[in-house]
Amino acid sequence: MKKATKRPLTDEEIMAYDNVPIDVAARYIGWSSPTIYRALREERAPFGFAVCSEETGSWTYNISPGLLVKYKRGDLPTYRLRELEEVMVRHVQEALDLRLAGVSALMGKVLSA
Repeated sequence: MKKATKRPLTDEEIMAYDNVPIDVAARYIGWSSPTIYRALREERAPFGFAVCSEETGSWTYNISPGLLVKYKRGDLPTYRLRELEEVMVRHVQEALDLRLAGVSALMGKVLSA
């Protein structure tokens, strides 16, 4: 006997939440609940965040209904961590190159004086 499948959630149902529960978000975007938990803890989910209590070590999760709907529709810009890292490294390298060129030029003037 086939397992009964739940009907897909609508955008309106998601928007009715203040904070979308993990299991509801997982069902809505087709991820597993553990994947959602991990993505939130690792700051890889652009639709929410997780906070760990220093006192108890327990995690609290927040999923924005508006951002979750935008994510599912493809309207929320997302970046792969590696791509973001490459962009940041390139910009830092460019800034360092400019500074070093400036220091080199200044040292050349000081030494020639």
